[in-house]
Amino acid sequence: MTCPQCNERVPAKSLWTTSGLSGVVCPHCRASLCPKAISALALFVASFGMGLLVMIVLKREGADFLISFAAFFAVFVAVYAALGPMILTLRVKEHGAARLTERGA
Repeated sequence: MTCPQCNERVPAKSLWTTSGLSGVVCPHCRASLCPKAISALALFVASFGMGLLVMIVLKREGADFLISFAAFFAVFVAVYAALGPMILTLRVKEHGAARLTERGA
C-alpha cells in the first residue's frame, strides 16, 4: 500500500489499530487515510468466501459447529491479513464532509 499524498509505502501494521481501517495514518506525511470502498469490499468478499468455503467443507466432513466456526474465523483473519496489503488501495480521508449528527438529521 502506498500513500496517495506522498507516494511512500504505508506499512501493513497500520491497518491493525484499535480504530480499524478508519484510523490509518501515513507514517511519513501524517495524512489521514482510508481504503477505497471497492478494494475494502473485495477484501471482505475474498476473506468471507474463503472462510465460508472452509466452514462448509468441515461441516460436510462431520465437524462440530463450534470447530467449523472457529476455522471460519481463523481463515477469515488469515486471508484478511495476507491479502490486505495487496488488495487495499488507500485514499486521503476527507475532513470537510459534515457528519450526520452535525446536519441535524
